[in-house]
Amino acid sequence: MSPTSTAANRTALVFGASGITGWAILREALKYSTPSTFHKIIGLTNRPLDRSKSFLPEDHRLVIVPGVDLTAAVDDVAAKLAGIDGIKDVTDVYFAAYVQPPGASDFEGFDILKEVNVRILETAVQAVERVSPNLRFWSLQTGGKSYGYVHVHQLGFPKVPAKETDPRIPQPYQDQVFYYAQHDSLQKLSAGKNWRFAEIRPDLVIGFVPGGGNAMNYVQALGIFLSFYADRERQSPEPKKTIAYPGPLTVYNSHYTEIGQTTLARAHIFVSNLDGIANGEVFNVGDSPVTAGNNWAEKWVSICAMFGLEGVAPEETPSLSVLKYMEQHREEWAAFEAKHGLKSGIIGRTSWEFMDVLTSLPVFDRQYDLTKITTAGFERRSNVLQNYQEAFDLMRAAKMIP
Repeated sequence: MSPTSTAANRTALVFGASGITGWAILREALKYSTPSTFHKIIGLTNRPLDRSKSFLPEDHRLVIVPGVDLTAAVDDVAAKLAGIDGIKDVTDVYFAAYVQPPGASDFEGFDILKEVNVRILETAVQAVERVSPNLRFWSLQTGGKSYGYVHVHQLGFPKVPAKETDPRIPQPYQDQVFYYAQHDSLQKLSAGKNWRFAEIRPDLVIGFVPGGGNAMNYVQALGIFLSFYADRERQSPEPKKTIAYPGPLTVYNSHYTEIGQTTLARAHIFVSNLDGIANGEVFNVGDSPVTAGNNWAEKWVSICAMFGLEGVAPEETPSLSVLKYMEQHREEWAAFEAKHGLKSGIIGRTSWEFMDVLTSLPVFDRQYDLTKITTAGFERRSNVLQNYQEAFDLMRAAKMIP
């Protein structure tokens, strides 16, 4: 495979452009792999994205179109797309849209989650095919559920490092992973067509979402929690403001693969630039070491220091729960936001349950093997702490944290 595509006059179409990945793809497509890779980038969102508060550069090539509801009928979505200037020139689609319906999560409501997320993908493909005759590539973002990370209780700890060639998890759990169904759907939809697709598979994503509307962004939760904790503890008479990792020691020491949103966005574009890959190729992506991954023990102290706190390892039985701490001080949320001039309600729009799950349940190693994309020529940034700092700096600029 070649790391450079010969395709010219490319237009990028990004679904889920207000999310953690889609927003980063908009930003990176303006400059990666060169400033002239795309002559136009169209970002599609369901919810509004205020351009003046989007933290995206001013560039005439970038267009953001709100109100694209993929749960609508194909005819309706196609009609919406048809009205976008330049839609006929779209060559590359980056699909980072996701819907989490009520009653569904990583641990329940699997059928509902699968049905809606397969349906929005199929709707997007069928609508784009009607209005974009030059379509050549489609990227699909999935994740660690493909390796059984949410079925450890039933299947045992996963084999590590996880490789793209690993088999799918067995039934009946296989049917509970909507990523598999999305991949299979794209295989069918692309058969005999002039376009191909690839699956981009990160695990945890480090990044920023303008507006703070993504409740599942754990870095947003982490930044708000540490800011809130530091602010409260400054009022205490204790000289040292220490904070133990809010989870078990086993999670603190378990290895996994993280990726900054910039690296993730560039991975999507890099793979779309590759010539000669088979239809439906899968690529693990990450900023962690190639096969070893990293763990909280390696970064907790440094992340806490970004907020003026002294991070320490947890006891065998953790003494701190993020969810319980934030709920215990719920009545202080509004005053904290007002005191620091933060976005009103930002704490309430953040998922403390999601952060609690990530810091307490993964008591097993789950790192990726990144050899495949590295061998293909992808140059990773490989600085996880820098990714956190960049995300927190953007959150400060957006008045999400002090």
